[in-house]
Amino acid sequence: MRIAVNAGSLSDSVYEIFLRIAASKSEHIFLFIFDKYFSEKINFSENIVPVIIERKGKSLFNWKLWYNFKIPKALKKHKADIFISEKFISLKTKIPQLLIYPDFTFIHQPSFLEKKQTGFYKKNTSLFLKKAEKIIVNSVFFKNEITLRYKTNEEKIKVLYPEIESDFKDLSFEEKESIKEKYAEGNEYFIYTGTISPQQNLLNLLKAFSFFKKRQKSKMQFIIAGNRGIKYEEFIQQLRLFRFKDEVKILENLSTSEAEKVIASAYAMIQVPLYESIATQGLQAMKCKVPTIVSSAGTLSEYFGDAALYANPDNYKDIAEKMILLFKDEKMRRDLIEKESVQAEKFLQKKNKNILFEIIENTITKNPLN
Repeated sequence: MRIAVNAGSLSDSVYEIFLRIAASKSEHIFLFIFDKYFSEKINFSENIVPVIIERKGKSLFNWKLWYNFKIPKALKKHKADIFISEKFISLKTKIPQLLIYPDFTFIHQPSFLEKKQTGFYKKNTSLFLKKAEKIIVNSVFFKNEITLRYKTNEEKIKVLYPEIESDFKDLSFEEKESIKEKYAEGNEYFIYTGTISPQQNLLNLLKAFSFFKKRQKSKMQFIIAGNRGIKYEEFIQQLRLFRFKDEVKILENLSTSEAEKVIASAYAMIQVPLYESIATQGLQAMKCKVPTIVSSAGTLSEYFGDAALYANPDNYKDIAEKMILLFKDEKMRRDLIEKESVQAEKFLQKKNKNILFEIIENTITKNPLN
């Protein structure tokens, strides 16, 4: 089989899965498509063939040109049996397509997008879902939404939950203390990890932390770790006006190994986005035996069950009350950690590689090219 993967569209976790699939299926050719030149230092397995299809600019016109004209032409040239892409697919190719994690931001958080982008999604999402031979989502929540909102046959939708990297683990007391000394002046800290942007509800987290500090009078700190996102500077400007700004630490571009240690040493992880399609950071904390406070909205209860505290992302006082509850009730905190150990097992089985390849294989078998 010749499997074309829109590698440039894939999130890091999905990209890693495809690297593992290719390495384990040496009898098949994997065409990794990029819209710009990649580093030649990347060590691909021998059956991965990089394909560069240049895309000039990010306008909607260039998007349509790339997906609907350049992609079909390249798929035909390379005799691909299937095209796999995240969020978007081509509306013009006759080759069967697998759509991974369609984007519903325009429904749940339209303020994240520009007006033109919202219009584009409204017009094309139903077409993507209809065109795709198979659709991969990360929760039953989204499967039901696609089925009901877009009248899509549920048999073409497969739920594939995220997997937690095995490197995330609990640390010794001494290791945790060392990290606290390095990043939090020796103090306990709450942590948020992910994109650093107002869109991630970080202002409500700051308000919640302020409420917590006023009530508890503790030395607890708050670490925000990740990479810069949209309106990062706007968020930093607002942080400078914050009463407890000296007890909020911003950690950017940590190495993977260091990020793992910072998460594992936290008092609790807080992930309460207004809209969230995946819960990777919270799952990582769960693997490290770090209690989590997550959003009561959307998909997260599907991941965490009774192994987390839930807060209304629109209500900073509710978030703060959950922080206070964790801080004051040590028994409840220990109980959550015990429940996390059980819940985390569901995301450690590393079956996604096999499940995903089986879907690819079945899709190609049912749609042989003439």
